[in-house]
Amino acid sequence: MTEVFYFSSTGNSLYAAKRIADELEGRLRYIPKYEGGDTEADRVVIVSPEYALGLPVPTVDFIRRLKTHAPVYIVLTYGGAVMGADRAAYDEAKEAGLDIKAVFTLKMVESFTVFLSVPKFYIKKTMKKAPSKLGEIISRIREGAAFEPKKRRGGRRDSEKMREGWRQMGAKLWASDACVKCGKCVSLCPVGNIETAGDRVVFKDNCVACLGCYHRCPNKAIKFAKFNKQFRYFCPLADEGELGK
Repeated sequence: MTEVFYFSSTGNSLYAAKRIADELEGRLRYIPKYEGGDTEADRVVIVSPEYALGLPVPTVDFIRRLKTHAPVYIVLTYGGAVMGADRAAYDEAKEAGLDIKAVFTLKMVESFTVFLSVPKFYIKKTMKKAPSKLGEIISRIREGAAFEPKKRRGGRRDSEKMREGWRQMGAKLWASDACVKCGKCVSLCPVGNIETAGDRVVFKDNCVACLGCYHRCPNKAIKFAKFNKQFRYFCPLADEGELGK
């Protein structure tokens, strides 16, 4: 049995994880809702976005508590550059005592876009290439590929400094007058960092910078600092209703 664990906020890793689970006849699990650490799977695949040339906090915490003797594969979705993120992920899994076989990378659309907008033609071009690349990755996992990523500059390991950076970023998120208090941001936050207090939406101090609230607010009411970018993104190859199920 294959178990596919994933973390996703804007759908890129959801798309990859769901297809991997479907083609390998595996079970799909959303990391923020998976409280356990043990698995009896014969093969484990972890699908996660790459954040700042490293791993998101929820992914790191999951890797550190995962207990399995099964071969482990990691698939990183990324929008900008990988550099040494694949090696950082490999080393994290190795130090956690996992039988890490390989780390694959899948080019998707950048979602850290509080400062920029991604052109539609680029999104279309990237989405056209992604399925075939993912197909190659699935084939290599099925075949039992094993390789150690090269050591390259730019890979970032989890640290308190990085986590503090995410928390500071969260402090810059706020809800504008366009907010109708629908509660979507509260329900989708993977770490319970958002709550309502009276007629206000409150962002607490445990943000992991996934930007799910920013991108998926139906009224684009969530803003970052003084920026007023209108671009929002959710992977067109994924079904938002399936995220977290």
